[in-house]
Amino acid sequence: MIFRKIVLTIIFTGFLLAPAVFGEKINKLEFIQTGGYQFPGKMLSFNVQQKAGQEYDENIMNADIKRLYETGYFSDVVSETKKIGADKVDVIIKVSVKPRIKAILFKGNLKFQTEDLKKETTLAGDMPLNDNKLRESTQKLRDYYKGKGYNDATITPVLESVPNKPDEINVVFEIKENLRLKVDNVSFEGATVYSQYDLKNAIANRHSYLSRFLEFGLFNRDELENDKARVRELYWNKGYLDFKVESISVTQQKEDAEYVDIKFKVFEGKPYTVGKISLGGNIVFPKDQLMNLIKLHSGKVFDNQLETESKNSISNLYESMGYADFFCKVVRVPDFNTHIVDLDFIVTEGKKYKVKDVIISGNLRTKDKVIRRELAIQPGDPLDKNRIQASKSRLMGMGYFEDVKAVAVSTDEVGQKSVHFDVKEKETFKVKVGGGFSDTDSLVGMVEVGNSNFDITDPMNYFYGGGQRFRVQGMFGIERQGVNIDFTEPWLMDMPLRLDVSGYANKVEYDHWDESRIGAKTSLTHKVFDDFTSLTGGYKFEQVNVNDISSTASDYLKSQGGHQWVSQFSLLANRDTRDSLLEPTSGYLTNASGAVASKVIGSTNNFYRLESKDSYYFSLLEKALVFHLGGKIGTISDFDRNTQAPIFERYFLGGGDSLRGFPYRQVSPVDKNGDNTGGQTMLLLTAEMTHPIWSFIRGAIFIDAGNAWENSYSMGMSGMNSGAGYGLRIKVPYLNAPVKLDLAYPILSNQDDLSRKLRFHFNMGFTW
Repeated sequence: MIFRKIVLTIIFTGFLLAPAVFGEKINKLEFIQTGGYQFPGKMLSFNVQQKAGQEYDENIMNADIKRLYETGYFSDVVSETKKIGADKVDVIIKVSVKPRIKAILFKGNLKFQTEDLKKETTLAGDMPLNDNKLRESTQKLRDYYKGKGYNDATITPVLESVPNKPDEINVVFEIKENLRLKVDNVSFEGATVYSQYDLKNAIANRHSYLSRFLEFGLFNRDELENDKARVRELYWNKGYLDFKVESISVTQQKEDAEYVDIKFKVFEGKPYTVGKISLGGNIVFPKDQLMNLIKLHSGKVFDNQLETESKNSISNLYESMGYADFFCKVVRVPDFNTHIVDLDFIVTEGKKYKVKDVIISGNLRTKDKVIRRELAIQPGDPLDKNRIQASKSRLMGMGYFEDVKAVAVSTDEVGQKSVHFDVKEKETFKVKVGGGFSDTDSLVGMVEVGNSNFDITDPMNYFYGGGQRFRVQGMFGIERQGVNIDFTEPWLMDMPLRLDVSGYANKVEYDHWDESRIGAKTSLTHKVFDDFTSLTGGYKFEQVNVNDISSTASDYLKSQGGHQWVSQFSLLANRDTRDSLLEPTSGYLTNASGAVASKVIGSTNNFYRLESKDSYYFSLLEKALVFHLGGKIGTISDFDRNTQAPIFERYFLGGGDSLRGFPYRQVSPVDKNGDNTGGQTMLLLTAEMTHPIWSFIRGAIFIDAGNAWENSYSMGMSGMNSGAGYGLRIKVPYLNAPVKLDLAYPILSNQDDLSRKLRFHFNMGFTW
């Protein structure tokens, strides 16, 4: 009897649980929309996983409802089911669409036009309100105002109903711009360890004399907390671990409400000395080896900067061996009474990993080997974070990619991870049409076709993806015409050896003669020591034709006419640490070169050239002021010192690209007719400081000095010329359009027949 009851209970329970076990099929999935806007059914279906014909799953349906709600278009989303027979249900999803946006309005914007502000919003008229886009638009407007220096501006979104249209609203951004506050006086009450000057220059909210004209010296409330941390960092570097900023007061000036005074009230305390230094958690490396990497010492004043350097040194040791999960922290145990701080370095070694595979994705055109040869990490290497970062930097430096992502991914092998580089390619084929106007080349037009990711061996891929560079350029001007073809293979035969090949045909018209050159040159470049130093060996073969010599020219100039051949070998040693090739603000460039041309190898003349060039850049006030100091020296000589080098190889100074304040190519020795014949020795020195004026315009104060002397290895300071002046450096927005304008005066002139007057040097070029 009992057994029969148990069996009946099991059967009855099975009937009850049958729908849950076998599931109910969805007969039909229907959407019901309420509101003034109807979304296409496909858009709604795209956001749900449940489909007709599938088994109904309440958990999946809850996730679908959440997903629809998170689109931001709906104020409410609910679902209900209707049973159809024993094992089928109809699913109905009801969505309440938010009101339609009739207009996007702005109130209170006095400094900026409504059209400019609309560009910052992602909302769209005649569409339902979207909470996500409303938040995004509000934040973008706040960022826009902050980017213009209005750090205290407030933007509040308000939804206004439209009369007689309950399903429509206007989105109104109420803007209170407030003043564009500028920092005037900054003081630190209670500060004795550092000078007021040092503390002011350590924070972001600082005074600037340029604040009336540029976006310097503007007050930013969001930076106050960061400024507290910056000042604290200074004090920690001298051991003042009890230091704190007790308060910050910001006061608008009564005389000029656009300026604020900031006062930091600080408590300095006393400096701490280092007590015991301990280290734990290490297994791989002995304690003594790690302790030697700690730069702090017992009995010395604590220095937070040395503590950070010590942690980094220990981390670099582990990470270079593949301990990718390594972590080092320092526990400080200060004694307020004795002002002694004990330091406990705690290391968490984690596992040691090697690289199993290097995975590359996203390269649709660029060949795999072109990317791999730039990587600093390869399969079998320790999983070193520094090498991964170096590889990422190298790939970005190639100029082929908009973005490079690098991440270590787990594998099925113990102690191994793969490194995945995901690249996003950008267009490298470019056509440029433009022109320029300068005091050296007069008016010139330019057409250029090039590809910086060229592959001469792959026509089936439209010559793309080999990492080579190819360019064809034509110039057509009043005084200069020419065609240049350039090709670069950065990895010759898959070795780190760069091959450059160029062919050219150029013509330049000078005052007393025309000069044409047709030829080709090639070179091989190899990096030595590091990524900043290289050696280049080259060869050039060209025909030079000096013609159309002025009838009034001297006999010497006339003797230089006709066709001559130049067959020349050269060697260049170069080191370049500049942070930018176009607009350097730090670093230096130094090189030395030599070249020799001989009749033995096909030259018309025997001569050699020795040159050296140096440029040094540094900046102040967060790169507001950029300084450049430069110099160039060179000499050219025939093998027979009594024979003059050909005129087309000699030095001529003057003009906007060399010695400003003097006419183009007018600084050199002259013949008996007063015509410039060029020098065989040259020295050029320059000093320049640029400063911001407004947005894309910078000013430049400069002084140049130099001369070209008649004989090789012969120069004298008594013959120097010098020019000084002021200029503008303009970067035209949206165009690759550098404009250089200089007004210079020859403050020292040893060049006969040259008047001392202000001269205007200009170089205006543009391309599309």
